[in-house]
Amino acid sequence: MNTFEDTTISVTALTRFIQGVLEGSLPYLSVMGEISNYKPHSSGHRYFTLKDEQAQIKCVMWKSKQLNFQPKDGTKVVVTGRISVYAPQGTYQIDCNTITPAGIGDLYKAFLQLKQELQELGYFDDTNKKPLPRLPMRIGVSTSTTGAAIKDVISTIERRFPVATVVVRPTQVQGSGAEYDIANAIQELQAQQCDVIIVGRGGGSIEDLWAYNTRVVADAIYLCTVPVISAVGHETDFSISDFVADVRAATPTAAAELCTPIRLQDYLMWLDEYRNDITGLIQNKLDTIADAISNFTGEQRLLNITRTISTLQREVQWSAEFLNSTINAVLSTKRESLTLATVTLTHLHPYKPLQRGYALLAKNNAILKPSDAVTQGDSIEILRTTQKVTATVLHTEPTSLQL
Repeated sequence: MNTFEDTTISVTALTRFIQGVLEGSLPYLSVMGEISNYKPHSSGHRYFTLKDEQAQIKCVMWKSKQLNFQPKDGTKVVVTGRISVYAPQGTYQIDCNTITPAGIGDLYKAFLQLKQELQELGYFDDTNKKPLPRLPMRIGVSTSTTGAAIKDVISTIERRFPVATVVVRPTQVQGSGAEYDIANAIQELQAQQCDVIIVGRGGGSIEDLWAYNTRVVADAIYLCTVPVISAVGHETDFSISDFVADVRAATPTAAAELCTPIRLQDYLMWLDEYRNDITGLIQNKLDTIADAISNFTGEQRLLNITRTISTLQREVQWSAEFLNSTINAVLSTKRESLTLATVTLTHLHPYKPLQRGYALLAKNNAILKPSDAVTQGDSIEILRTTQKVTATVLHTEPTSLQL
């Protein structure tokens, strides 16, 4: 090795020498440490410091490298990459190829291995993706019934497309055997003739989400004849089910919005527009036939064509009347359903009884339920249609009022 003992060199020469030694000796390395000063740049590059108890080193992950989780300061990670020297500042850093949370290296390797295997088998090909139905009347949901995800999904569907039926299959989403329960849920929802199936859960660690990174779930989604939307974790989480599914949603709520892209009112407008389009097509066809007739000569030929046109006109008129009747029947049914739903919601409004002279009791700005306790000395509010009365409870006694 050149030690430069008897030579005076420039800073540039020394830096280049150091660069050659470091980059040549460390073309690949794997380093464990704690993230500090993590700064995603507007350019898409990520800059941070990797440190332990006694030392630290600067790191960069260029935007061309895929990041499968969201790093945070204090997170212990394993980075792979190479040493690079930045000559203008005389500094060195790690150019990262991957960043994985420490302690889940084996899981992440298994994830990448299965991902590559399924990709080679064509599980992710766009040609295998099924389109979502325009009007899903039965929407299947496979998720836990104890989390917030199921409430968000149901409320979103009921708000956007209330005529749809939501079929919920309570599912184990993590822990031993979860992958088999998820696969069974997909098969059962398919058997119940759902138009689309949402498979998902809320966020969690990679261990919590691991059931959705298994071959069992991947096969169930791939073999399902019904379109499947995968909505696992948060927006930054990616699972094998996301790649296999026909559509990937960032969250369960987003999945509910994706499978109901058209609200009921929009659907009725679309039917009206569709009827107008059909009428226009029929008229264009008649105009084309009329133009063709004008190009013929000869009385007999014109007579035959006239008879043919008369027959076609009767058939077209019958078809138009049938189509118009069918569309009107569909529109009438949907409007009646919408009107009934509106009336039902109005009667179920909590303030409706107030119009008949009743009042609502509240305590601490919350409506009192039958199970809520009221004791002597409590301050309560009496809500009427035109005023709010504050009162103090002087006496209470049990009752057993029943309808």
